[in-house]
Amino acid sequence: MPSSTPSSATDRPADARSRRGRRRTVTVLLTAALAGGVGAGTYEYFAPQGASVVAQRGADRTEEAPELVTFTDADTADCVNWSQDGDIATDFAVVDCATPHRFEVATREDLSQYPTSEFGPEAPQPDLERQGKLTSELCEGPTRTYLDGRLDPQGRYSIVPILPPEAAWDGGDRTMLCGVAVPDADGVYAETTGRAAETDQSPAEPPETCMRARGDEVDVADCTQPYSWQVTSVENLGDTFTGAWPTIEEQNDHLDAVCTAAAIAFLGGGDDENLYQSTLTPFWTTLPQESWNAGSRTVNCALTKARDGGGFADLQGDVRGEFTIDGNPPKEQPERNPRRDEASRTGGSGDSGGTAGEAP
Repeated sequence: MPSSTPSSATDRPADARSRRGRRRTVTVLLTAALAGGVGAGTYEYFAPQGASVVAQRGADRTEEAPELVTFTDADTADCVNWSQDGDIATDFAVVDCATPHRFEVATREDLSQYPTSEFGPEAPQPDLERQGKLTSELCEGPTRTYLDGRLDPQGRYSIVPILPPEAAWDGGDRTMLCGVAVPDADGVYAETTGRAAETDQSPAEPPETCMRARGDEVDVADCTQPYSWQVTSVENLGDTFTGAWPTIEEQNDHLDAVCTAAAIAFLGGGDDENLYQSTLTPFWTTLPQESWNAGSRTVNCALTKARDGGGFADLQGDVRGEFTIDGNPPKEQPERNPRRDEASRTGGSGDSGGTAGEAP
């Protein structure tokens, strides 16, 4: 079982750094406020017996009164990780932020100090709808302040809370951690490295990844199932644009050539014949100004197919092999006239040829 090691001891109160005691196993409820829904998962963690909470500091306690155990001593600027196995996660622990982790703490809140009786000793744990509102009410502002404005609104990170497990809640624990995580499509938090504010938060995916667009939502898809585009490369716009945010038009002008070259290379290299026969179109993502200002620099080049009536066709299968477009193989393309570069190599005049990529 990994030990709980704070990433920076100076970032945490002295009483939190000195906590000791036996460990016990309980169940923790994670809540991720995602666009279009709230994902929840359950996991086990280990908490020190002798931990105390803000609500009890300075309070008079008799020796007979048991000290309240909080579900974690994680605090601002700590990073937290756990082992995930389906819906169950174990070994909840504070880790160095330079190592893989699933959650970065922006603030630690004590709901018992909330100015209502909603979280009193006999109050039930808030339901998912209320937890989403608590995220807006208590987590949004402090988390954005903690990140010093470096949160890409189109990026991988979401502001999410972690609440105590039911058993700890029933025992009086009202701790809530606010912070950032990278939720997967099913609500499970992905592992990341480095602090969020120092990280390129762009949601760019590695080459070969298939992506499915549904309305405003875009998720990673299984390439054997219908998807909207397949990633051919990751491009760092910071290598080309070193100053202020490049406009969308400037990004498009640059990525047009870059992503066409990436598509040709992805389909086998050489000339553009494979791209022509695939009937697919080079496609790319761009960065809005707020993403650029937050430090994001990477975008994806991809291959896709547009429907005549608008929107993306359904691709299925790796585009480098056998694949379908809306359930059918790519339409056979007419043979093209010799292109000027080919005609030159064979001694022809090239006058009857078109430019590369054009059908006769």
